[in-house]
Amino acid sequence: MKNWGVKIIGFGAHLPGEPITNEELKSRFSFEFDPVKHAAVTGITQRHWASKELATSHIAAEAGKQALERAGIKASQLSRIILGTQTPDYVNTAASCNVQQILGATCPVGDTTASCSSFMYALDFGIRLVATGMEYVLVIGADLKSRSVRRFDPVFLPIFADGAGAVLLARSEVPGEGFLDIQLWADGSGIQKLYVPAGGSAMPASHETIDADLHGTVMNMTGRELAENAAGKMADLAKEVCDNCNITIAEVDVFVPHQANYYIMRKAAESLQLPLEKMEVSINRVGNCIAGTIPITLNQAYESGKLTPGAIVLLTAAGAGYTGGAAIYKVPAA
Repeated sequence: MKNWGVKIIGFGAHLPGEPITNEELKSRFSFEFDPVKHAAVTGITQRHWASKELATSHIAAEAGKQALERAGIKASQLSRIILGTQTPDYVNTAASCNVQQILGATCPVGDTTASCSSFMYALDFGIRLVATGMEYVLVIGADLKSRSVRRFDPVFLPIFADGAGAVLLARSEVPGEGFLDIQLWADGSGIQKLYVPAGGSAMPASHETIDADLHGTVMNMTGRELAENAAGKMADLAKEVCDNCNITIAEVDVFVPHQANYYIMRKAAESLQLPLEKMEVSINRVGNCIAGTIPITLNQAYESGKLTPGAIVLLTAAGAGYTGGAAIYKVPAA
């Protein structure tokens, strides 16, 4: 589908606490870790981890607050708040309920969970709500992924991080601007390829699950398989939305992939034959914030002045489950 008639009127992001460099990480933990090699392979030189008193809703609200302030819209004017996350505050309630309370909003809210694609799923929901008559929808991607990593995991501990980003959606009356297309994808055959085994209804928390260290991310596939699958799916989805809109890859001005790690991002760009200078990179300074990566990176592109009127922005993500999503956005003239 083309031209939803929905645009972004506010961007926001929030990174909790002070950055933790690779060198600091090495000094904190006793596993084998080469800071230089890690930076070369993943692109990550630092990340943020929230202090223990913060929950996902807190950092999500900070990102949402910035998006509202930049748009000049009050929280009381919101029609919906949609939060994409895999690390809600509590098992039985939507973290967006607390986001609503922190912001002072009164609208209905909801969470979406699709791992690293959670923001794209939330964005799809938000676009459809605005396209069918709602005035302002706040879409947030946020995760405290440092809370679900095994403490001595040399693979994921240095990669996963905490952060939030937000976009405020509103109706666009100008044809051919705003979101031109968005597509989602899922294949549940991979649900146990990359997941956190314990803590849900399938394996409730117990002394045994804690002793077995089952509350952190477990990968039942090789790193190469993970990278090739993620890069390939992100490229396929990106090409799909471009084709749907009769937009060539050469016409894309800003490429915003999920910031999984730089190797995966580069492989996706190369598969699309998209110049690396068009790829917006935030992973070097924020790590992999799961649902937060795309809106954080969009906010970075906004703050750096790259989202100029008429610019074509390509978003794409792939995550555990398996899940994925991509969108094409044309920056409005005003």
